[in-house]
Amino acid sequence: MTDLTRDLILNWVSDFCQSDDLKLFPGEAAEHAQHILETFLTASCAARDVTPEALTESDVSAGLLQGVARLGLPEATKPFVPSLCRAFLADLQRRGRIGNGTTLGRFVGALKQGFMEASAAKAATYQRPSAKIGRNDPCPCGSGRKYKKCHGSQDG
Repeated sequence: MTDLTRDLILNWVSDFCQSDDLKLFPGEAAEHAQHILETFLTASCAARDVTPEALTESDVSAGLLQGVARLGLPEATKPFVPSLCRAFLADLQRRGRIGNGTTLGRFVGALKQGFMEASAAKAATYQRPSAKIGRNDPCPCGSGRKYKKCHGSQDG
């Protein structure tokens, strides 16, 4: 990404953060908006090394799910992130900076569930499909021997 593109992104984000559109979001989301939107647009552009004017749905998806999801935001802020990015993209179109901002914004808004899962602090819990076999349980192979004397032994 060129320095010109990086400066462009910083200016666009700054313009949005000083607008009345940001007042629609709760205080904590607005407090983190500058960092969230800079990360979002930078990661979106870096997905295919393009300028903001050439962004596609796959680019903004990568920006949200791979870039912003890794920020470690407060839990109270996370539900507002897709809406914040959506409002930002729509603002870019209103200002004539990108042509498909509203469409991309709707797409980003639809990724809320995916974003919430991607930004979760811990991975999903693994659940064993069946009960664990104890050493003294009958071997599941059907031999009638205890598991520890059949397939549970290291000798075989």
